[in-house]
Amino acid sequence: MEQRKPPQYILDVFADPTCVKDIVRGILHTIFFHRYFPSIKPSCFEVLDLTLPLVANPELETLIDTRVGQLVRQLFSTSSPRSSVRGSLLVQFFEKKRRKAGGLGWFTSGAKGEEEVCWESWCLEVTLATPKTEIADKSDQGHGFDIAEDGNGDYRQCKSRQRTHPADNDE
Repeated sequence: MEQRKPPQYILDVFADPTCVKDIVRGILHTIFFHRYFPSIKPSCFEVLDLTLPLVANPELETLIDTRVGQLVRQLFSTSSPRSSVRGSLLVQFFEKKRRKAGGLGWFTSGAKGEEEVCWESWCLEVTLATPKTEIADKSDQGHGFDIAEDGNGDYRQCKSRQRTHPADNDE
């Protein structure tokens, strides 16, 4: 009998640098909240004015925070201020099943036991995009302001050199 492929769910996430960590963390907690089998005390937290479920298990929270941190570091290490960067995170759920005997006879007689079988898979495709603000639009139009990054992913307005446009020289 042929083994069936587990369902795979792909979620496309488009977020700016200021909230990507909270958004991915919220999505992962929501997935685990609905797939976590031991009994838990329901908790919740707020992300972008949405109340999302939270699995209050220290081991799971540590694992989620570690993986989200790795993804965010990878996204920020390859990001450029004028383009978007993509990264992905894969979550798979496995169950242990008894290995079926038979088939090849004496080849499998010593291989009895359990095998892990994936029963569901979630893929988060995260796109990190730097939002184009009104200030950045004005700087592109020659109003004398630019946006500068301070190294922590935060942006501030700064005075730039005066730009001249061909239309300005006609007067």
